[in-house]
Amino acid sequence: MDTVEFSLYLVKNSLIDKADDRFKAIMRWKDVDLFRQPLSFLFPADAHGRVDRLMESQSKIFENIIFPRVPIRVKTGGYVNFDMKLNEQPDGRRRLDFYKPGNADDPSQDTHQNAQPPTDMYSFFNFVEELLNSPYDGGMGLTMVSVDGLRSAGDMSDAEKKSARHDIERELQSKAIGGQVGKLDEASYGLITKGDFDEADFEREIALVAAKLNLDPGALAARSANVEIDETDMPAEKLKQALGQSRGVFLGEIEADQGLTTLSAVIDGIDHNRRLIEEALKKYQYRTSARAVTDNVATTCLSQLQQGKVNFEGKIRQPDEILVMADHPDLAISHDLAQLKDLIRLRAKKPAPDQQKPDFYELNRSSMIQNAFAVELENILLQYRVSPSDVGFRVRGMPPVKRGGLYWEMLNILSKKGHPIWLDRFGDAVVAPEALGCLKHGYVELPPGLLKTLAKHFDGKDLMRKLITTWRGLDVQIVSADLPDYDLKTMAQELGIHVSVEDAPEMVEMSQ
Repeated sequence: MDTVEFSLYLVKNSLIDKADDRFKAIMRWKDVDLFRQPLSFLFPADAHGRVDRLMESQSKIFENIIFPRVPIRVKTGGYVNFDMKLNEQPDGRRRLDFYKPGNADDPSQDTHQNAQPPTDMYSFFNFVEELLNSPYDGGMGLTMVSVDGLRSAGDMSDAEKKSARHDIERELQSKAIGGQVGKLDEASYGLITKGDFDEADFEREIALVAAKLNLDPGALAARSANVEIDETDMPAEKLKQALGQSRGVFLGEIEADQGLTTLSAVIDGIDHNRRLIEEALKKYQYRTSARAVTDNVATTCLSQLQQGKVNFEGKIRQPDEILVMADHPDLAISHDLAQLKDLIRLRAKKPAPDQQKPDFYELNRSSMIQNAFAVELENILLQYRVSPSDVGFRVRGMPPVKRGGLYWEMLNILSKKGHPIWLDRFGDAVVAPEALGCLKHGYVELPPGLLKTLAKHFDGKDLMRKLITTWRGLDVQIVSADLPDYDLKTMAQELGIHVSVEDAPEMVEMSQ
């Protein structure tokens, strides 16, 4: 790291205590001008709010983070940009160190030779929020990178993947503001760049990584997208929704009519998609789509998976195909309760033989943790005289059982009321089996990603068989669902998973 140009020292409430002599010489200030002035005094007026929020933050995320090209006021007029680092002092005071732009985080320095692993997605989103609250006023872009070679089985050995991952992560950290890289999934990353991320340059770096491993560069299958952060003062909740939507579109989990270009365009798209869903619910243009859950050995239908869909401009589809519904709990609960009321009403009219098979509704996890959900659900069941045991819930994306938390608390409440439960936490059978009583007589599914991962491992199939035995000992059925190809479906059957969900129907037209 380059030499510090000068430093400022702050006392409580972010008031300037003193500045070193170089600061006064370069910026033309005197002690009497600065003493006990608020720090925002030295920043442009439109940055005052962000400076105050930065100083009020108790987050440790700013330790060792470099804010590039921060504008500092010169007494004689105008501003000069410096890279800035915030340091917490043992006595509770803070010191701001300033560097010549571009020299504080030189990727050739040792700081990137032993790069830390990427942070988790939610911590990265928090970092982005904090960065936007900082005094940094330069161009910023959310750059997302996927290296599909790290995800697929391919021809790469585990050792080659580990080496490639280390080099790629180190390269990304050298390009990221503050060296912060977030993990979007097992093979994708997010980072904030100065708005000048060069895709061609990154592709050259990937080619060097491949050459080091004697691989064809195409084996890594790297791709990237950049979203310009053109709004820096949006509310935190809206920012996280935009970041989550951008991630979903980039990874192909969410469809988008237009490519990702700017954060404001992503927000406009979110607002548009919300309106579509809200309008469909108001006009009663929604219904559940049933998929049979079948025991392929006994050739009997055990239950039905019911997935809530709405009419989007003449086509019926699930809302989470166009919007990250977990980030919109108000909309998610409105959708789920409307669908469940319709499902339960129709179920009450079914002939007695059909009522013997339970329906599993695919419930958004953000709906489940709202107190109003359990209350309204109970009212609907009483209204139509349907037993809780007839309506189960498939909930995907639950946090690990060993973490507990509100999600598992609410899931246990639903289970105790008699609702059968269906989760995708297949690996949790050996982590905390005593906490999984809520799944008794329910289902657990083996997610495609985990099946692929274990299938590549030398002992993977034996491990899966042991997990299957453990689950059956807990009186839980193992289900295969949404497996993308014939080979994985065959493998699931070979492992003894003989309960499966029929493939999802193609998107269909719906009359207006």
